[in-house]
Amino acid sequence: MALMHRQLRGHHGSDARTALAAPTVLPRRAYQLLAGHHIVERASSRRHFLQQLIGATLLVHTQSVSPASATLAASDRAGEVSTSSSPHGSNSLDPPTYVTATGRIVAIGDLHGDLDKAVEALKLGRVISVTDEGEVAWVGGDTIVVQLGDVLDRGDVEIGIVNLLRYLDVEARKCGGAVFMLNGNHESLNVCGDFRYVTPGAFAESALYAGLSESDLKDWQLVAKVRYSLFKPGGDLAKEFARNPTVLVVNDTVFAHGGLLPIHVEYGIERLNTEVAAWMRGDQQPDGNKCPPPFLAMGDANSVMWNRTLSKERFATPYERYHACRALQQALAKVRGKRLVVGHTPQLSGVNCECENQVWRIDVGMSYGVLNRPVQVLEITPGEDGEAKVRIIRNLPTSSQSSYDDDDLSIASSV
Repeated sequence: MALMHRQLRGHHGSDARTALAAPTVLPRRAYQLLAGHHIVERASSRRHFLQQLIGATLLVHTQSVSPASATLAASDRAGEVSTSSSPHGSNSLDPPTYVTATGRIVAIGDLHGDLDKAVEALKLGRVISVTDEGEVAWVGGDTIVVQLGDVLDRGDVEIGIVNLLRYLDVEARKCGGAVFMLNGNHESLNVCGDFRYVTPGAFAESALYAGLSESDLKDWQLVAKVRYSLFKPGGDLAKEFARNPTVLVVNDTVFAHGGLLPIHVEYGIERLNTEVAAWMRGDQQPDGNKCPPPFLAMGDANSVMWNRTLSKERFATPYERYHACRALQQALAKVRGKRLVVGHTPQLSGVNCECENQVWRIDVGMSYGVLNRPVQVLEITPGEDGEAKVRIIRNLPTSSQSSYDDDDLSIASSV
């Protein structure tokens, strides 16, 4: 954490290019200024400190371990994470598709710009500790954390969450663990320039990240142009999201933001990952044109990022359930997976499963910009008999407890 403190002692650059290299601090009052002083204070001083600590820059971008690396270099690691990237691409920056791990897997659903809930979810999964001063430390050992996408939109702190997860990935890899983010439909929306769900606070955060001053935040046209330049294909933040898989397989568990259909695996999940990354990086094709987004990844309601076939808490008919579960079984068989974990669709009943435990739905609408529901995460633990054990970990808050109190962790039933 000392590294983060040193890096945050930077200053605002004189222009966007300078600022992207120099750390900045995100003042809370910038949110209030941009929103016309109508943003309600939702945070204690501890959250404000965390925002400043991990806020407006991707501090560890250049230090992150390449996602295509085969093994970890840490000599004292508790386990080992091995990854493979797409055979269809030659770019070393392509995200991994298959990950082999020996420790726990903790899956976290949609965060939507809510830093409080992001920290709470990581604490609930017992992978971080937070001191009274707001210092964050990795305590998860060789645990693999998979965040299911939709870090963006509906909440004020987007870049801060990305920065936190990237920092924790670097720290986790020293112990044989890792932290992965997937790309969700809201990441793809922003790379497409669709900002309809961006809050005033998130506009402010991205503008300050790019080096604008607080007085510049009054110029909405300028703020919008700056955000577009950051998120467009080839932009600084689009290239950051290009490092995220769209589909990730950890041991025998498959992770995808919306859903996975047989057509996706027939097309090739490695190919999808590579093509999404190439689009977000703004790579050129041999004919000189920019790489387009793959339709099966984010093009329509049947795509990986948008699909809700397996997210219905109640199927309309047994016939519909049979065909949905049968399609899932076929897709999993093609990638040798035993279960699929998805986000995307808030589950009013909390984390739940369907199709004989073959699909787990973990978006509980925890962000204050969605349903502001209590945090839940999914834990997958290797079993001695070779069968993974899956359980839901729930947060049961009380009125007397802070969201940062360690006593606020309540582990619920194994499933």
